[in-house]
Amino acid sequence: MESTPTETLLTMEMGSSGIVVEENSGAPQSPVDEAAILYASNQVEAAERMLKDMLATGDRRAWLMLFDLYSIQNREKDFEKLALDYAVRFESSPPVWQKAHGNGNGPAKTQQTEAAALELPGLLDKNAAATLRAGIAATDKKAVVLINFSRIEIVDESGADECAKILSDARKAKRKLQVSGVDRLIALLQDLNRATLSRTVHWLLLLELYQTLGQEALFEDLAVDYAVRFEVSPPSWSAVQAAVVVPSAPAEPVDDALCLSGEITPSTDSVLQQFGSYAATHNELLVDLSKVTRVDYGSVSHFISVLMQCLGSGKPITLRGHNALIHELFRVMGIDQLAQLLPRHPV
Repeated sequence: MESTPTETLLTMEMGSSGIVVEENSGAPQSPVDEAAILYASNQVEAAERMLKDMLATGDRRAWLMLFDLYSIQNREKDFEKLALDYAVRFESSPPVWQKAHGNGNGPAKTQQTEAAALELPGLLDKNAAATLRAGIAATDKKAVVLINFSRIEIVDESGADECAKILSDARKAKRKLQVSGVDRLIALLQDLNRATLSRTVHWLLLLELYQTLGQEALFEDLAVDYAVRFEVSPPSWSAVQAAVVVPSAPAEPVDDALCLSGEITPSTDSVLQQFGSYAATHNELLVDLSKVTRVDYGSVSHFISVLMQCLGSGKPITLRGHNALIHELFRVMGIDQLAQLLPRHPV
């Protein structure tokens, strides 16, 4: 049976000389704690087994840790199965699949099989549609295609016509689609369709969007209105796999955060040296860990030491974007007492 490292818990008190930190060693206090330490110790399979055993307890932390583990390992099918189970168990939307940044272990996927992100410009015209079609054609047929509609402000007739055909062709070819910003485009088309001199192509694009999203009730209601308005038969509904709606990527934060990436291990402690150099030139420390896949158990003491040096200089620290596996490690090791934690998945 694999052993679990003993952890160091931090207890902080305010003394006459400032912050007093006491270290207490002991066994993990819960299965979540133990799974976090197993993962940090690179006992990944044991951590996964423990997390799976915890799913039945309904502890969301275990679910989120397993989601992030599958993402780090690029196990999309396992992630999607877990997402379905999560939606049934908690009656709420699960996390959305996002390919994690590589951790340097194992072969990387080729460029052809990675997801393609295609962003449409403010004007959806024939040229923009042609670029979209070319982008989809250039992507491996098994890859996910993410289409971002969030920037669209104007839809001309040729663009609407071409875009509807592109989405129809992708649907018939059973392409795996993800869409973002689609609510904005739908609202824009609804406004255009309410106009006295509305164009059939705008109606047809909206119908195709409803079809792409798997929104059958909205499709059928609009199809009836289309038939009444233009006195022609509307398109027919087809039962196909719906595109996945993902949130629009937030604007890049306008701040001076230090961005770390990869694994933080004893052999890559130069990453923490970046932290020290950054701290020397900043009064408030903001560290982005969204690209960090694992903080090794052997590096935790060094990490804590860096944080303590910063606190000793009176500099507040915020750690953001870290995955659930790292967040639970930080919590059990008492790092949440040294820095403000803004994890990827707020619990």
